[in-house]
Amino acid sequence: MNALAHFDAPELLSPPIKRAAYSDRTAWLMAEMSRLAYDKFEGSRSLKSLAEGLAKCAGDKKKIVLLLKEYIDNVGTSAADARQELIEQLAKAKFSLENIYNAQGTQAFLAKLDASEGAEPMLILALRGTEAELADIKADLKVDLITVSGEQKVHHGFYDAFNAVKSDIEDDLAKHRGVPIYVTGHSLGGALAILATKYLASDSLGACYTFGGPRVGNSLFADDIKTPIYRIVNAADGVPRVPPSWGVDVFLAVLKWLPLPMDAVIAFLKKFRGYVHYGDMRYLTHTPQTPDANGVPYNGLRLLPNPSLPLRLTWAVRRWVATWGKAAVQDHSVVIYCEKLMAYAKRRNR
Repeated sequence: MNALAHFDAPELLSPPIKRAAYSDRTAWLMAEMSRLAYDKFEGSRSLKSLAEGLAKCAGDKKKIVLLLKEYIDNVGTSAADARQELIEQLAKAKFSLENIYNAQGTQAFLAKLDASEGAEPMLILALRGTEAELADIKADLKVDLITVSGEQKVHHGFYDAFNAVKSDIEDDLAKHRGVPIYVTGHSLGGALAILATKYLASDSLGACYTFGGPRVGNSLFADDIKTPIYRIVNAADGVPRVPPSWGVDVFLAVLKWLPLPMDAVIAFLKKFRGYVHYGDMRYLTHTPQTPDANGVPYNGLRLLPNPSLPLRLTWAVRRWVATWGKAAVQDHSVVIYCEKLMAYAKRRNR
């Protein structure tokens, strides 16, 4: 995943910190932070933890291979060494590590850009996305909407995952009052970033940037969030299209007319009713990695603001058909998000 070096465009490391509007430089920086959140900064898995994970795989060879690969890749890495590696990576972007969080399968880190050399201070909270961990899988699968306040509803699994680290993050943010807070994450991390923005930074000078994030709750859930939310989606990425939303009612109507016992199926599908996305969307078009005349890859790449649903569906279906569905996973890669956003920002900031 990490063949691309972190923060490999120093000319873009000066984002407009107190500008609420969408920024190409900020989007790339947040994507890099979201990618960095996947690094095992909490240290390697213990043998006991590995054994417990393998036992829970129930013979699933794919899950077993993923767990063993993760263990081998990180074996012998102490928590102290892993933390130091994160510190060194952040230093490339002139950030210092404030803290790391690791509880019940949820991981995140808080970094700070100090006010030096004329730069404005800023905080970035980056939350890790989905891994081949049982806790992450459970969080993704608990799809029922639970009521949290009045008629506000949120994905049950995402809510539980966020609450595992909420109080610790809240304590650290209290030490930096007045500093703009930027919250970010890819995949599951994007969903957790929405919750962190609502509960920890709902009226911040910063913003929330998510990449390939799923739907999180109902339309009322984000009503009290004043902080700008920018939702970046790459081409035919399948994750932003789940949990399903508007199509559920159509499918339910069809099932009711079928002369088959569909009660269990209907009850399950009703769990998905009400899901929506939040914020201002930016859509990365599909384009080959072919470089332009200046050597910047993804020649012809466009970043479209809020394209219509019919257009997005048309583009996605065409790409899914052309790749036999593989694009739903391929376009979800956090590395591709980083590469495309870096290329686009370089062209815009020459």
